[in-house]
Amino acid sequence: MLEMIKNSFTQIFASYSQYAGMGMYMLLFFVSLLYIYIHENKKANKALLLYFPAIALLVIFNPVIADRIISVIEKEVYWRMFWILPITIVIAYAATSVVLSMSDQSRKVIVAIAITAILIMSGKFIFTTDNYTAPTNWYKLPAQTIEVCDILQADTEGKIRVVVPVDLEVSVRQYDANIELGFGREGNAFFTEEKEASWASSLRYLMHQDVLDLPAICEAMNVLKCNYIVLHKDAVLSGSMGEYGYHCIASTYTYNIYSFNYEEITAIY
Repeated sequence: MLEMIKNSFTQIFASYSQYAGMGMYMLLFFVSLLYIYIHENKKANKALLLYFPAIALLVIFNPVIADRIISVIEKEVYWRMFWILPITIVIAYAATSVVLSMSDQSRKVIVAIAITAILIMSGKFIFTTDNYTAPTNWYKLPAQTIEVCDILQADTEGKIRVVVPVDLEVSVRQYDANIELGFGREGNAFFTEEKEASWASSLRYLMHQDVLDLPAICEAMNVLKCNYIVLHKDAVLSGSMGEYGYHCIASTYTYNIYSFNYEEITAIY
């Protein structure tokens, strides 16, 4: 029990650190809660802006509850629990209350400017070239994604179920939702049958390895009825693509695109 509590607290504070960043906005949040506790008289406002955040914090920082939640959503994303905190609303309400409490107009203006400056200095400007780039097409998607999808669409008029490397997992279906993937971000997103979902998870694992195990990938694609696979040109393979029934239909600057006739391939194992 003590070990579980210790591990939970370790993960909770690691997630808090991951969410809070520099910590300045969280500090403003806690100061705002204190201000509302002291100065707010309306019960409805206090319930929404003080009691709810306080209860949410107690839940998030409760090691027993956290242990149960982490067992479901995994520790890497526990920081998202802090999303339920109405941080911006609480800070905005407290800041507005401070401004309105000033006795004359000039003081209100000065305090509003001061609070705005504090908010600006407490954060980090995110609209930089590191986070945003000018789109190169109307879809606002990588050009390589569009090229790969166009090649797949041109090769067949039938259903496309393709296996792609990790950098294409999301953007392919943003371009064309009719293109199915051999696995989703969680591995089994496109399959409801337990057996198929298990194969999809295995296939995703195989595609994330440093050396691609072609016999195992071939078997998984056969079971899941995938008819295309996209690989990086520099991918390290355990054998020859042609040996396992793959036919290169096209290449882009980054990828090789192979067709796979699962109806003609027998299970390797």
